[in-house]
Amino acid sequence: NAYLPFIMNGEGVGRLFSNGMVDGPFPEHYEPVESPVASPLHPNNSASPVAFLYDKAAGRPNRFGTPQEFPYIATSYRLTEHEHYVTQHVPHLVQLQPKPFVEIPYELASQKGIKSGDQVRVSSKRGKVEVLALVTKRLGPMTVAGQKVYQIGIPIHWGYVGVSADSDPSHGRYWLANALTPFVGDANARTPEFKAFLVNLEKM
Repeated sequence: NAYLPFIMNGEGVGRLFSNGMVDGPFPEHYEPVESPVASPLHPNNSASPVAFLYDKAAGRPNRFGTPQEFPYIATSYRLTEHEHYVTQHVPHLVQLQPKPFVEIPYELASQKGIKSGDQVRVSSKRGKVEVLALVTKRLGPMTVAGQKVYQIGIPIHWGYVGVSADSDPSHGRYWLANALTPFVGDANARTPEFKAFLVNLEKM
């Protein structure tokens, strides 16, 4: 048993069946609520039918974008220099990563005439951020269902307060990633769907 791969399960093997899950007894993969493509298995119901929709639960209309309005995939993530938002109060870490930015694939940036350091606007159905561009070759185009799709990377660490926000009145105008992300939770744990959503990109 010491060599079985699933070391966090008592039996050491994967569990593929559960009758206690909202999307059980045999969960399948669904596309994110906002996706550039439809699921080939059930194109009329691409996203999970049991995902938790926060807007709907609060009695508001859902705010989801379409690939026609928002043609790029965004993902949010952390940087080495910061821990969530709290390290915006640590001066030497703010020196290392002082300002919010988004990572843009080199090819997409070239098409739009964007260079590193330019001010850009990234928008979704829910909001917008206006930040600096970091043009990179780390995020290349993806081929999804036969079409080329670009992704935009959005670090999460900046917001209304912190060392750099205090010295820059424009810094805290928007919640960075959370101004854009959809209000959708996993059917079981309600973990937010922050890793894939649709946005548009403009040079300012």
